[in-house]
This record gives sequence, C-alpha cells and structure tokens, in this order.
Amino acid sequence: MMTEVLFKDVCKAIDVLSKQESATHTIHEILFAMKDSIGINYGALVLKNQENDYLEIINRYNISAHFSTSYRRGIGTGVVGRVFYKEPVVVVTSDSDTDAYNDLLMEEDYKVSVAVRVSVDGRSLGFISVYFDRATEVTQGLREFLVAMARLVAEALRKQRFTTLLNELRDIDSTTGLTYYHFFHQKLRDEFEKSRRHKIPLTLFIMDMDNFKNVLNVYGIDVARSLYTELADHLKSCIRGIDVLGRYGTDEFILYMPNTPVDKAEVVVERFQESLKMERFTEKNLCTTLSIGMATLAEHERLDDLLMHAQVALYNAKVTGKSVVQCKD
Repeated sequence: MMTEVLFKDVCKAIDVLSKQESATHTIHEILFAMKDSIGINYGALVLKNQENDYLEIINRYNISAHFSTSYRRGIGTGVVGRVFYKEPVVVVTSDSDTDAYNDLLMEEDYKVSVAVRVSVDGRSLGFISVYFDRATEVTQGLREFLVAMARLVAEALRKQRFTTLLNELRDIDSTTGLTYYHFFHQKLRDEFEKSRRHKIPLTLFIMDMDNFKNVLNVYGIDVARSLYTELADHLKSCIRGIDVLGRYGTDEFILYMPNTPVDKAEVVVERFQESLKMERFTEKNLCTTLSIGMATLAEHERLDDLLMHAQVALYNAKVTGKSVVQCKD
C-alpha cells in the first residue's frame, strides 16, 4: 500500500491541481515534487503531438532544454509501445536488454526507470517516465503513487482540453467529417450503456495507418493529411449507417459497431482490408494499409476495459506486421 508520506504528496498535488489554471504549471509542480518524495534524478512528461504523431517532451525535471527540444520519436512496439497500448506501468533497469533500456533513455544513464501511462477517457495520450541513478526497489506502494500522479496529470490535461473544446464548440472535424474523440466517446458511452442494459453485442475497432510517417517524411504534412482524409472517406463508404467512426489521432481511426458480434464484425473489416489493397489515394497515387485492433464487449466489462482490450489488440497487430487484424484474445 502507498505510504503515509507518499499519500500526503498525492494530496498536495490534488491541492495544486484544484488551484492552478495552467496544466503546464500543475505538471511541473508534480514532477518537481517527486524529487523530494521519491528521490528521482530526472523525469519527463511525454505526449503524442496530434499534428505530426511524434512523441515530444512536454514537461521535464532536470532535463536540458536542448535535449527536450530535440526529442522526437515514434511510439514503436518496444517499451513505449507497451506503455501506450498494453501495460499501464513498465519498469526498466540497467540490467534489462539494451533495446528496452534505450527505449526509455533520455539524456543520462540510469539504474531504474518507471514509465506510467497517461490517458484521458480511455485514450492513451503519452506517459510519465521517472529515473533513478541508484538501485531502487519499485514496490507496490511506489507503483500506486506513480499511477496516482499520472492520473492527476491526466486530469490537468483534461481540464485544459475541456476548456479548449468549450471555446471551439465543435464535435465534427470539418475536414474529414469524422467525430472528434471527445464526442465519439460520449456516443460510445451511450451505446455501451444500451448494450449492457439490453444484453446486445458491441464491437470496437482502433485502426492505425501503417505508412503515415513514411508519407509524412517523404511528401510532407499536406499530402499525409490528404491521405488520411481520403482514407476516412473510403472507410465511411464501407461501413453501415448505424456504425460510428471517429478520429483517434493524427493517423488513427476509432469505430464502433452496435449490435454486432465479433464474427460479423470480422467479416466487415476483412472485406474492407481486401478493398483497400485496390485503392490509390491523393494525387501521388499512394496506397496504404491499416493495422487494426478489435474487441467485443464482454459480460460485466467496463467501458475502459473495452477500450483497453482494443488498444492491446492494436499493439499486437502492429507487432505482428502491417495490414493485420487482431482480436483481444
């Protein structure tokens, strides 16, 4: 269990969150406080940039501005990918394999690092990583403390994004015609409650474009966005009127199919995958494929569980290879 000292630090962080308008200041206070409470050597909040889909350091403690500015990487399928899609907490030590160690390495060597997922409404936004320059036992209490800190960071981001959304007052992306994720999540929650109440199936998909970053690097952001938009149009033409498709990120889509068991959903998505092989997009005549994670609502399952299962399935699909569909099982 969390120690009394760490619990007090959580309470202080909650107090900061309730008083501060700026998410940046709140997160800085949380990272800085961990220096005294658990003795970290350095730490960072890393989030996915919604414009270019790369991970960036948004806030830091004891990491240079130069390194922070130059840090830019993809999610991948290593430790960072596991935190994003599969495991909410991952511990790496200097005795771990080289790839795992380097995946979390920032500016200086470390003995122990802990990465903790930061998510809002079941959607992974990034992670907090903290670093110790000495051998440190990652106890259950320490894990609980770091998860609590990550939730407070998520709440600060939620407050900030909610304010932005109120100012924008938009539910639909005018470029693609897809629902923004906050609106999609509201509709999904309603459908989830309906499915639970009437005991009818509900299947969820999270889809990731396999070559978005390559297109971005070769042709630039305008062509990459056009590819995403045209792919969205093709996706909409392949689903039913009752299905709901939304934006999940720069190169990701999220889709739910009401009253649809997994076997029927698989038929639809595999038919779509086959049709995609024949399609070409943008003036560059580009082709693309999707890695797809799918999950069907199980009895007594929460909405967060359904989202998590789809994320894990997507991770497994990305590890397996391109143009792959994976179920949660």
